[in-house]
Order: sequence, then structure tokens, then C-alpha cells
Amino acid sequence: MKILFSLILSLFCVSGQAQGLFRGNIILNAYTGYPNFLKLNMPTVEDIPEAYNPTYSGLAPSGLRFMYMATDDVSIGVDLMYGRAKANFTRTDSMFTNGNWELQNTVYQIQKQRFRPQLRIDFHLKATDPNFDQYIGLAFGGNIRTREVLINNQLVDQNPNEMNLVIPVSLRACYGFRYFFDYHFSVGAELGLGGPLMQFALSYRI
Repeated sequence: MKILFSLILSLFCVSGQAQGLFRGNIILNAYTGYPNFLKLNMPTVEDIPEAYNPTYSGLAPSGLRFMYMATDDVSIGVDLMYGRAKANFTRTDSMFTNGNWELQNTVYQIQKQRFRPQLRIDFHLKATDPNFDQYIGLAFGGNIRTREVLINNQLVDQNPNEMNLVIPVSLRACYGFRYFFDYHFSVGAELGLGGPLMQFALSYRI
């Protein structure tokens, strides 16, 4: 946290006169993030024993962000971020049936989704290269979570896990940059808190 804050603070001191974006520009961003905390936290939050040999899959927080340059230094817009995670495992129990011991397999699937629609403002910083854009972003919005537990492909539970603290709002603070290798297209990345620690984006300028 202190390292990120120090990095952001030092960027305000960067001198230069050039900038990559101007008032009236519209920037469309498609991005994916890392890591996927929904997936990483599943073994602990859902209390899934390793003895069941669970498998995990999912989609790291990814989305679309639309920004409009309201001034040469400030852009406003909407960020739509979505992520999901899934765990699959099989429990084998011994059952005494009709005078015989038999093995019975029960297949479990736990799947979670998270959608964060946010309003966002970016403060764009000066740079020495006109193709380079850097910014500090702040976002605020909703936090919509779903959870489903299926046993043998039958839905049995849709309630939040007791270990999940479900807060209906989401926040994000970040530092990001992009480089325009063409007038319209750029590649970039973000470091932030609230959502993925890192984002990697492809942007299109209108």
C-alpha cells in the first residue's frame, strides 16, 4: 500500500509538456486482470478439503471501460468489471446397502460471479512523449455477487457463504498508463487496489 501511494505521489512531480489525449477524445478499453481473488480464496472460504482433489477454474476480473476526456487533464466514464470462479470435487462415501458395503460418489460444484459497475474519473498526468498517457484513477460503484452450489448437477444453495463479507459498494484507486503505437490503438496496464492488483488493456481512441 505504501509503495503504491509513493509511486502515485511521485508521478505528480513528473515534468513535461506533451500528452497523449485531449479534450473531446473518447477511449474504449478492453482489459483483463490478475490475480483472480475469487478463485484463490475458494479453498479457504468454501472450506474445501484438499483430500477431495478439487479443481479450480474461472475468469480473472475483466471488462470494458468507456472514458470521455472532459478536459485535457480529466476524463470521466463507466467501468464494467466481471469475474467468476468455479470449484469441482467429488466426495466418496461408503454406504451399507442391502447387506453390502458400496462406494457412493457425490459430485459437488461451487460457482461464484462478481459484477462491479462503476463510475470513474481519471486524472491525466503530463509526459515527455506525446504517445504516452499516464493517469491516476478513482472509481465508485456497485458490487453484485452470486453464489451457487450444485450437488450431482442439482442446484441446492444460492445463499452467500458465511465467510464472505458482502458489501454492496465497490471502490478502486489506481495508477495506469497506455502507449499509442497508432493514433487509434494503444496498449497499457494498471496497478490498483479494489479489484485486480494488475490490469492489462487494449484501448481504442475515437
